[in-house]
Amino acid sequence: MNRRGYSATVVELTPRMRDVLACAAAGLSIDATALELGIASTTVVSLRAAACSRLGAANVVQAVALAVRSGAL
Repeated sequence: MNRRGYSATVVELTPRMRDVLACAAAGLSIDATALELGIASTTVVSLRAAACSRLGAANVVQAVALAVRSGAL
């Protein structure tokens, strides 16, 4: 446990997953993220889902929070 009362485990995210979660953290929509990263919006959706799965998150907001807490983002 760390000082905030939760245990932080480092989760391996791909660089692209981190990019997509960083865009989500900045408040960008799926389409805006796709435009920003130069990828298809369907790819953004897939990367968000994969990141959620790896982090054990129910949604992208929770994924961002878990990624920040674990040091992955």
